[in-house]
Amino acid sequence: MTPAPKTYVRPMNRWWMRHPAYRRYLLREGTSVMVAAYALFLLAGMVCLVLGEAAFNLWRGFLQSPVSVIFHLAALAAFAFHAWTWFKVMPLTTPPLRFRGRPVPDRMIFRAALWAWGIASLVLLVLAMRFL
Repeated sequence: MTPAPKTYVRPMNRWWMRHPAYRRYLLREGTSVMVAAYALFLLAGMVCLVLGEAAFNLWRGFLQSPVSVIFHLAALAAFAFHAWTWFKVMPLTTPPLRFRGRPVPDRMIFRAALWAWGIASLVLLVLAMRFL
């Protein structure tokens, strides 16, 4: 009887620690958990709004607690990192852009995305401050 052939099993321990790009990718994907948690938090606010004024005022009171402030600051940091890393990847996902016959550098695409993000955020902030 012949022995069964041995198959190679590649070790997968800490594969994500070998390259900085892998670490950034996993960290970016990890921020999706914060995005989901924040979505659930907003959904809870909507449920409280449906339940009535007392429930909604209780939820609004929770918004002023230190736990909520820390949660919102962590969410802001996670969202900013998530957006920043996606904007860094954007030049790899867009078709080759040309302006006046020359290719647009990757850093210009990244900077344009950051400017658009900043302007859109500023417009939303002004609208929120004006109408809320």
